[in-house]
Amino acid sequence: MSKKKAALLTYNTNREYFDSVYERNKFYRGLFGYRQTVKKNGKTYKYDKKGLMDEVPNTRVDDSVFIFAKKHTDKVEEYFHTWEEKVSYHIFTVLVKEQKILDKLNKEDNYDRPKR
Repeated sequence: MSKKKAALLTYNTNREYFDSVYERNKFYRGLFGYRQTVKKNGKTYKYDKKGLMDEVPNTRVDDSVFIFAKKHTDKVEEYFHTWEEKVSYHIFTVLVKEQKILDKLNKEDNYDRPKR
């Protein structure tokens, strides 16, 4: 069984630190992306806006806990650094042995999160 170093992210949001619901939603939309539906001229258009977790192959461990490929640590840390006054976070180096998780972390090309 192979082993690989990865990064584990844990974060915590506190509603009291955000100025508004809009600002808190902005954090989550930047992290997870969102789907926008626009109705125009009797037609409906749907757009998927990607978030950080769409760009970084990852696996969710629990609420607010993710494992991602170690090489993406700088990108993840940069995003959370912009929110550090409102969101506390920690990134740890972990050793992953489970093949399902390793396969997800190695999926670099055409990475797609499951559809909502």
